[in-house]
Amino acid sequence: MNGTRTILFRGSSAALAAALLACAAPRTALAETDYFTSRAAGMTSGDFLNLPVGARAAAMGGAYSAIAEEASAIYWNPAGLVQIPKLSAVFMRSQYVADTSYQYAAYAHRLGFDSVVGGSVFMTDIGSIDQTDISGTRVGAFTPKDQVYTLSYSKAVLEFSDKDMDVSIGVSGRYVSSKILNTAKSYSADIGVMTYNFTAIPYRLGVALTNLGNGLRYDTESSPIPLTLRLGGAVNPFRNMLVSADAVFPKGDEPYMCFGGELSTEPNELTRLSLRAGLNTSKLQDDLSGFSLGAGATLHFFSLDYAFVPMGELGTAHNISLTFDFPFRSPIFNRRDRSIFTRVQDISINQ
Repeated sequence: MNGTRTILFRGSSAALAAALLACAAPRTALAETDYFTSRAAGMTSGDFLNLPVGARAAAMGGAYSAIAEEASAIYWNPAGLVQIPKLSAVFMRSQYVADTSYQYAAYAHRLGFDSVVGGSVFMTDIGSIDQTDISGTRVGAFTPKDQVYTLSYSKAVLEFSDKDMDVSIGVSGRYVSSKILNTAKSYSADIGVMTYNFTAIPYRLGVALTNLGNGLRYDTESSPIPLTLRLGGAVNPFRNMLVSADAVFPKGDEPYMCFGGELSTEPNELTRLSLRAGLNTSKLQDDLSGFSLGAGATLHFFSLDYAFVPMGELGTAHNISLTFDFPFRSPIFNRRDRSIFTRVQDISINQ
């Protein structure tokens, strides 16, 4: 199990691989223009920043940058925070492969009808890994841990919004702490834009630039964090059907696509049941399945979501999250008021 866990940690944290390689051989220089290609694989650190949060998003293959409409928008696209009703909270645990796990908690609160503020905490639990000397003799153990703290702000852009379209923007600031043997720290930022188009077939568009900041330095050399650009779209061809796609451009690899779908039914006004599926072409190319499945149930203020994510020979990831939205959050395109921007005075505790 220790061997499997070590392999996993190298795959999920490029920083560890870089630290080990630095002791064995000099690092080959990579031209800046070679980033965003397959030749850049393993050249960025902090790959835990790419782990998906929220079981709904994970089940939909990560095609979520144009959908994010609750507190997890802090991670996917901060512009989506403006969609929350009055407050939103998300709590998630992922049982990842080889006995590793990570947790995520986020809270967002409406300041006015056109602005929302939020914050989140992300933590990984890699477990204990044997530390050996050059001869392979065990000399101890170390316990890698990662922590990410984020503050976000989202605002409606009323100057570009009308009865047929709403526009919002969002920004985030992030503090990253990662410990292997030594501890590395970094600061980064996200920026996102969303549009909500109320046409005959409603659709959404999203753009998010994440992890824009300085690199992590565990020893003497700093490695860049995984700057990522996401271009997303989502469409509601039918009232209870949602289809989404993201084009992802990561600094540490070649571009790839994510696809997701969701089918829902509403037994009554305050209950919604959903089935979801997704595809990540990057994982597909790496023989990590790439497919994902999930289900969710919403009852009044609470949503319980689950995602099943096969990871090929590494095993299977199980994500479960609990979301609290007050008041009850109807899907955007099912609302009587077409605008997503909710006036605080219209929200009462008795709803």
